[in-house]
Order: sequence, then structure tokens, then C-alpha cells
Amino acid sequence: MLLYRIAKSKYANDLSGEGARRAGGRWNYKGTPVVYTADSTALATLETLVHFPLNLTPKNRAISQRSAVRPATIELPDELPITTIDLADLPDNWATYPASNQLAEIGNDWIQKQETVAFCVPSSITPNAEGRNYILNPAHPDFTRVRIIKINEYRYDSRLFER
Repeated sequence: MLLYRIAKSKYANDLSGEGARRAGGRWNYKGTPVVYTADSTALATLETLVHFPLNLTPKNRAISQRSAVRPATIELPDELPITTIDLADLPDNWATYPASNQLAEIGNDWIQKQETVAFCVPSSITPNAEGRNYILNPAHPDFTRVRIIKINEYRYDSRLFER
């Protein structure tokens, strides 16, 4: 299975989960390293764009430069089992922002069990769409089999910022 992650160029090769450890996220508490990925570059783009301030435009930030961010294509071997959570199993407020601590609790429970290297979750941006996010656990023994197979040049289309 191929997964995608968009990061600043200097972090393109980093699968340590350090960024999520420092900041925390929807599916992990601060202090717990995980790697957030998506099943398409399009969803990875949306997942990064929601974190930009509304006044950010290609004209006033490095976002328009090709070298500012790079998408990594990550290979998760098909034979590795994946834990999947369905919409029906989530609390009613799961897609709200800021995220409910219940979701970080669900994610941390998955991490502590160490049953699988990947956790398939719906996107709060496109909850009823087919796209899914995959949370990777760098502390899982099978994580050594996860690898980056390609890092591309990338820039966001300026039309995404036009209002």
C-alpha cells in the first residue's frame, strides 16, 4: 500500500513522528510520536492546508516555492495488518475542531496495544468521502519495514489561496 505525507523539505525524510510528538494531534497526545499519512496526495494536501492561516498566500510566504514542501510516497507492505476504525465507532463530535480528547485516547490505546503498525481513520475534513488517513506507529516492531520510496518536488496551486 502506498501512503503520502507532505512536509517541509527539511523533514521530508523524517518518519520519526517527532512533529506529532511535539504538537499532539487528533489521534495522539502530545508526547506520543506518530506519523500522519493519507491514502492520496490530494488528501494529504487538504490535511496540510487546514493548518495554514487564512491570510497565507503564495505571495507572502514560501509556500509558493517548489522547495518549501515535499510529498513523500511511503510504502506500507501489504502483508502487514492494519487496525481500522469506522465512523459508526466514533463519538458524535469526532470531526470537530479542536479535536476531542476522546480521539487521542483512542489513538493512544491503539499505540499501547502494539497490535499493528498502522491505524486507518476517517478524515475529519472529508468524513464521508472514500479517502482515509493512516496513522503510523514508529515504535512498533514492524515499522522498520515501512519505507519512503520517493520524494517529489511540489508546490501548492496558487488558486487554492485565491479568495
